[in-house]
Amino acid sequence: MAKKIILACLAAVMIMGALTACGKKSGTNETQKTETSDTQKEETGNTQKSDTNEPKKTYELTVSGINGSINYTPVYIAREKGFLDEAGLKIDEVMFDNGPVQMEALGSDSWDIGATGVGGVLSGAIGYDALMIGASNSDNGTQTIWVRKDSKIAAAGTGNNEVNSSIVGDAASWKGAKVLCNSGTVLQYLLLKTIGGFGLSLNDIEFVSMDSPTANSAFLAGQGDAAVVTGAISFSPDKDDYVLASSGNLADTGLMCNFMVNKNSYNDPEKYEAMKIFMEVYFKTIDWMNENKQEAAQLCSDFNQECGINLSPETATLYLGQDPYYSLDDVYNMMHDKAEGADYSVMEGKLIDVLKFFIQYGNYKDGDDQKFLGHMDTKLIDEVYADLNGK
Repeated sequence: MAKKIILACLAAVMIMGALTACGKKSGTNETQKTETSDTQKEETGNTQKSDTNEPKKTYELTVSGINGSINYTPVYIAREKGFLDEAGLKIDEVMFDNGPVQMEALGSDSWDIGATGVGGVLSGAIGYDALMIGASNSDNGTQTIWVRKDSKIAAAGTGNNEVNSSIVGDAASWKGAKVLCNSGTVLQYLLLKTIGGFGLSLNDIEFVSMDSPTANSAFLAGQGDAAVVTGAISFSPDKDDYVLASSGNLADTGLMCNFMVNKNSYNDPEKYEAMKIFMEVYFKTIDWMNENKQEAAQLCSDFNQECGINLSPETATLYLGQDPYYSLDDVYNMMHDKAEGADYSVMEGKLIDVLKFFIQYGNYKDGDDQKFLGHMDTKLIDEVYADLNGK
C-alpha cells in the first residue's frame, strides 16, 4: 500500500512538472522572506511577473540610518512588509545614534546610501564628499529642549524671546546654564536659535556635548539644567515631569532630513541601480503608510523597540505626525526650483542657511558654504520620478 502511495505521489509530481514547463508562473499574494541567490530568487508578493521564466535579478545595498528616526521608519516598514524583497532588493543595515558619526563610517566605505539629518548632510558633504540625492521629511517637530520644573529657566516663564515669545526663560536664567546637547547637529542648531533669541551665544552657557540618548539619560539622572533631544525620546512618558522650553517648531528651524550616498557606490552601475530601486520602494512605502496609519504606527513602535527605545503605538501615532513625509513631487521640485535670488536649488538653500549659522558660531569654517555647493545630484531622483510617473 505504501509503495502505491509513493508511486502515486511521484506521478503527480511529474504531471505538475510537465504542466509547469508548458505554462506561465501564476502570481501570489504571499511575501517570500527566505533569501536566495541572485540567479534563483523568484518574484513574490504583488510584484508583476516577467513574461519569461527567467528569475528576477536581486540587487544588494548597504543602508545606514539613525536609530528610531522618522526618516528611517519607512525602510524598517519596507523590510518588515516584504516590499524590498518584492522589488528584488536585499539590504544590510548599519545604524547610528547621530549623523556626524554616521558620516565618519564613510571613511571605510561602510555603507552605500543613508537617511540622515542636517548634521549628517553637512558633515558628509563637506568632510567626506558624499552626495545629497533626495529628502524624506521635515525635521522640526521632534527636536525639543527640556528644563526642570523647579529651575530658574522655568520660573522665568515666557514672553522674553525674540524668535518666539512662547519659548521658556530669559537671558538671565539661561546665562551659565549647563546644557546637554549633541554638537554639530540639528540639536545644536535648535539650541543656538533658542538662546540667540535671548541675545546669548554658546559662550554664555556651559555646553556639554552628548548624543541624544546619553543626554536624555544624564538629564533624567539629575545632570544639567537643560537637555536637547530628538526623535521618540521627545515624546516618552518620562517628559511629564519636565517643562518643554523650546522645540524645532517654536524656534522655526525649517529643517529637513535627506538621503546621502557614498560617491564610490553611486558611481558603481550595480549599486546605482540598487539605489534607484531603494528610492522607489521608499516613496511607495510612504504611500502605504498614509493609507494604513494604524499599522504604520505599530511598526514604528516595533522599530523603536528594536532600537532600545520605549515607544507605544499611541505615542508613535503622535510621533509620526510631527514631521510630515515629503511626496516625490515635493522632493523633485525642491531639487529643481531655484532658491529666491540664488543660483542654487530650494533644497540646497535650506541647508546653506543652516550652514551659515554654524559658520557664524564656529562649527564650520568660512568658505564651507561654497564647498557644500555641488554636492547635490538630481540624476537618480529624475529617473525615479520618471519611472513612478510613467514618463
